[in-house]
Amino acid sequence: MSISVLMSVYKSEKEAYLNKALQSVWDDQTLKPDEIVLIEDGYLGDTLYGVIASWKEKLGDKLIILQNKNNVGLTKSLNRGLKFVKGTYIARMDSDDISMPQRFEKQAKFLDDNKDIAVVGGYLQEFNSSCSNLNVRKYPLTPEKVIRYIHKASPLAHPTVMMRREIFENGVTYDERYRTSQDIALWFEVLSKGYRIANLNVVTLKFRRDNGIYKRRSREKAKNEFLIYMGGIRKLNGLLSIKYIYPVARYLFRLMPVPVVRLIYSSRLRTEILRSGV
Repeated sequence: MSISVLMSVYKSEKEAYLNKALQSVWDDQTLKPDEIVLIEDGYLGDTLYGVIASWKEKLGDKLIILQNKNNVGLTKSLNRGLKFVKGTYIARMDSDDISMPQRFEKQAKFLDDNKDIAVVGGYLQEFNSSCSNLNVRKYPLTPEKVIRYIHKASPLAHPTVMMRREIFENGVTYDERYRTSQDIALWFEVLSKGYRIANLNVVTLKFRRDNGIYKRRSREKAKNEFLIYMGGIRKLNGLLSIKYIYPVARYLFRLMPVPVVRLIYSSRLRTEILRSGV
């Protein structure tokens, strides 16, 4: 068993965030990965290059750096990185989040012990510069609950997942039609191919949440999410399904004013609706 970490970084990232993210997947891990594949998505600027250079000096060949001449977005960057990873397991990580110290140890053991599971995620702890302990997001634990949940919302938090490399060798890939919400499209694709998904019932990652997340969710991602969910439900449930009501409602929700989105997103009502599938 070996572990590859797959990350992409863009010029808008803060150097302190990237440094902390790398520290969390290397220095702080009880089970260190065998390699970190980091995609530089376009020109990054001197400060980010400085952070990466210091980690390259520290990790040597264990840090694989891929450079995109131009910014191509996360979807294409991840697909490029998948061509270089060598690990049996691939752990996703974003450049501004923080993996918990036992994340890789627990997820690798779970995959070792559960050969029928292709992708495993975990809970995440939201935080920001003002508060280190915001909402804990929980996800469905079993493959059966994942199937019952996915039409409502993503059954996995993308930066928490560890995946078997073999699923990509067998033709699964990130759908490059979608610059955003590529993770949801991937989960639908994984399930449609007969693979099974699960989550650990522990916090595996600290997820940085800023106010801009609501605007991005409301505008940029609305159309992509709608198309992905409609197509995904068709793959799993056919043309006639009551489940289509959820992407329609979500699409209308995403188009609401940002303050309303922020209020509903953090509300007890949303939590209860999603919890019914967890």
